[in-house]
Amino acid sequence: MLFERLAATYDQVLPFFAEFGAQLVEVVDPAPGARLLDVGSGRGAIAVAAAARGCAVTAVDAAPRMVSLLGAAHPGIDTRVMDIHRLDLPDHSYDLATGGFVIHLVTDPRRVLAELRRVLRPGATLALTTPGPCEDHGRWDAFNAVWAEFAPRADPRGRPDDIDVAAELHTAGFLDVRTTDLAVHLPVADPQTCWNFHMSHGFAVRLDALSPPDAAEYERRALTELTRMHDSGGIILDRGATVHLATNPG
Repeated sequence: MLFERLAATYDQVLPFFAEFGAQLVEVVDPAPGARLLDVGSGRGAIAVAAAARGCAVTAVDAAPRMVSLLGAAHPGIDTRVMDIHRLDLPDHSYDLATGGFVIHLVTDPRRVLAELRRVLRPGATLALTTPGPCEDHGRWDAFNAVWAEFAPRADPRGRPDDIDVAAELHTAGFLDVRTTDLAVHLPVADPQTCWNFHMSHGFAVRLDALSPPDAAEYERRALTELTRMHDSGGIILDRGATVHLATNPG
């Protein structure tokens, strides 16, 4: 399992998901004491920020190592290993549910959304993030062009499916579906740190999808571009997210 393998370094090289998690919590602005469920919690990017706001947080993830590390670091958070397609949680038990960069990766988004609607109380908010737009002034064009060369040779199995989150939320029965955008611009010390960051999260699936010779060549080319960026004024990690918000009518 990819995320079980990555658990030790996930969000530890750079505070990437933590930055997005903190921004998402600002968007949903939960009241102290709110019962919050965070699905696909990883190392707790959203869960930790929500707990700091006084929420009673339940954080679930399918990767046991992720859950173990999160629970050890933050014992005040209720951490559980769980398949979010089948939430072992009571009906109508949460005031808010969140999921950072997970809904586009699951096998059956409709099943997940149905489960989230079941465990949310009437009037509760659901907030999910997916990769979104971000202005980078062309800084990442050459780096992205390298992958465009290799992508046709990659095994298509395991690639995230395209998903119309708004349409799926409507189909699941959620109301007041809307979006807002987030962005992070993180300075990175050097090319190797930036590459290590990429290999610490879902981006690593790209190398898994290539043959060993292609993977080695892709890494070499990618590091060359990162070195060029570093030598041309420094590496800034520019990334965006779209927050999909909706209300459970009950």
